[in-house]
Amino acid sequence: MAAYMIGLGRIEDPERFAKYLEAVPATVMSFGGEVLGIEDPAEVLEGTAPYPRVVLLRFPPKEDARAWKSSPEYQDIVEHRLASSEHVLYLVDELVMPTD
Repeated sequence: MAAYMIGLGRIEDPERFAKYLEAVPATVMSFGGEVLGIEDPAEVLEGTAPYPRVVLLRFPPKEDARAWKSSPEYQDIVEHRLASSEHVLYLVDELVMPTD
């Protein structure tokens, strides 16, 4: 079952964050992940958004998302994200509706 990682965030140092953006797609893809969407600012349809940026990633199963997040390849670049932005990350399973 697929899993989705949803990131909500705010970039505070665009130059440093650019170093993260340069390297992160290849690490996501190496774990079977896909970048499905990035919006900054994202359109808010209801409520008050805690952060303006929304990122949506898809991984084959949750285990691949967790393996990517803890991988040495990702750990080598995550310092750029942590030093230049504030994010909240969620990991959710794909919802498969019953067919009956």
